[in-house]
Formats: sequence, C-alpha cells, structure tokens
Amino acid sequence: MPTKSTRVKPDSDDAPVPVPGAARTDLGLAATGAESPAPMGALPSGPSVTPSPLPVAPLLGTEPRPEPELSTGHVAPATREELLAEFGEEYLSIQALFHFCFVPTGRISFLRDLALGEEWGDNSYVLLKYLAVHVRLAIEQGAFVWNGEQLVMTAGRLTTASGTPIYLGLVRNQDVGQNPWVMNWVGERPSCAELPEPPRLPRWPALRTDAEIVLAADLTDTERRAPLPALDGIPLVAQSAAIVGAAHWSIHRGLAVPQLHGGSRGFFVPLFLRQREDLSLAPDAAVPIVCVGSRIVVRAVLEPHVCYPSARALVERFEQLPPWLVDAWEAHHEEDEPEGERG
Repeated sequence: MPTKSTRVKPDSDDAPVPVPGAARTDLGLAATGAESPAPMGALPSGPSVTPSPLPVAPLLGTEPRPEPELSTGHVAPATREELLAEFGEEYLSIQALFHFCFVPTGRISFLRDLALGEEWGDNSYVLLKYLAVHVRLAIEQGAFVWNGEQLVMTAGRLTTASGTPIYLGLVRNQDVGQNPWVMNWVGERPSCAELPEPPRLPRWPALRTDAEIVLAADLTDTERRAPLPALDGIPLVAQSAAIVGAAHWSIHRGLAVPQLHGGSRGFFVPLFLRQREDLSLAPDAAVPIVCVGSRIVVRAVLEPHVCYPSARALVERFEQLPPWLVDAWEAHHEEDEPEGERG
C-alpha cells in the first residue's frame, strides 16, 4: 500500500462516481434526513474560497479521541481541525464527502465487491451515504492513524464476508484546486503499525410515546410529498389526523428507525394506512420526525424507500434495519430493474 502522497489522475477505472437521482428524493425538503442526489465527485463550481472550520459541535456521545500522532520527529500532514475544514459547509452529506476527497469509481466498486454482499443502489448511492457519515465522524473523533503521508481509517463498520474489517487510505491530492484528498486505497490489511478503530455513533434521544405529534408538512403540495392514494378525496384536516394517528400507532409499536440529518438526530416512522396485518411489508409512506421538548414534529411525508440510505448509514448490517424499510428498499430496486434482469 502506498505510504506517500502520489499524483492521482482519473482514468477509465478511476473516474468520479456519478450519483443517481433517486426517485422523489426531493420530497423531504431541507430538514428531513432524506438526502437529495449529490453531484459528481468533484468540487462544486464557484470562486475559490479558503475553507474555515465548521461551527458544528461533535454529536452527543461522539467526543473526540486524542489527536493521532506520527512517530517522534515526524509531523502529521494535517491537523484534525484542518481536515474538518476541508469538508465544506455541509455536514454528513455526500456533497461534503466529495468536497473532502475524490472517490474514484474503481475504489468504490472494489469496496462494494469486498464488503459483505447487499444492495447498495444505483452507482452505489447508499454506500456513498454510508461513507459520508463515517468518514466525517472518523475525522471528528480522531478515529484514524497516519501511515507516512497517508490517512488510514476504517470503512465505518463494514466487513468482508469472513468478518474482516475493511480500511480506507487517503492521500493529499496533488492537483491544486481539486478535492483536497484522494481515496487511493481500499483493503483489509493496511501496512500501518497501529490499526484505527471505527467511529462511534451518537446516542439518540428517547422517543416518548405520550408526546403530542405536530404535523409541520405541507400536504397541499402534492409535488413535494409522497402520493397517498388512501387519503385521496378527504379534507386536509382528515388527512392530517390520519397521518398523525398512523405515526402514533407505529411509534407505540417500536417501528421507528433512527436517522441523521446533518447534526440533527431524529427518526423515520412508517405510515400504515391501508393494512396493519403484516408489518414486514412496505408501508404507504414514512415521515421524518424530530423530538422538540414535549412534542414530536413531523417534517415531511416521504416515499418509504427514500428513508433507506440515511437509516442504513447508522447500522452495522442492513439486516438490523426494520423489515418494513428493507422491503420498501427491495421493492423500489426491483421496480427500477429492467425486466430482463429480474429473477
């Protein structure tokens, strides 16, 4: 594995990863946790601006470890504060990951093949969201080591089929004006003497079952919310009551799943409006919620598969997600497959 910064140029295998536009990902608006598609793995256009550290405090329960050091007589290529500044203005998003480092197609494809098999979505969109969360948290918490001029960290908690942890290596990009870092290595056995630990995830607030649920989503804009055939033709007050009631029902049965949107910790809650016999099936919709004092605020109404990338980033294996979300994701993926490729 390389230990010195090298000039990395994209070629046929190392082109920027295109991130697809997942259907209706704009439904969550700006505060739902369901991330809109990010642009390709290059820095955003615009005037050159020297980045400054983000005013984002570490998430609760993710306090940083001591600053990683090189052996005596060597200086680390960058401090933790300098690394954090290079993520840009967004937090835990794919855009922020691409602002920080160039992710060659060959590296992400190799990571996808090396990790325990699962459906990562078109162009590995779900895997990129997973890395967007864990790479940033690893830097924030000091969960990385220096191997010469190469920064080494775990790929979150991803493992091979045999359970071996997977690691990432990043080096400085020698192309001035481009992404500050390049992911130049993915593998199981880094050559550094000390192996880094995966970053810790934050603690979630207790989800109170007796809290008042407040609907803050605009149900009149059908272009900005999931379709709800079960509620067609009834007054808005009745629609609101049905959504709040369905969310309350699911919360009482422990069906909510944690999610992160920036530094905000919340949940996705399924809405079962037409059947409640089999809770392993995809619901009619899902709502992102946040706890605000004694209230639970519903921020939007989403198609359930849109929740999957953000929720998947917070678990070690996809099987740890609730069955309703896995079924929604698999059903959406099957719909997108050409007929000739379906089993």
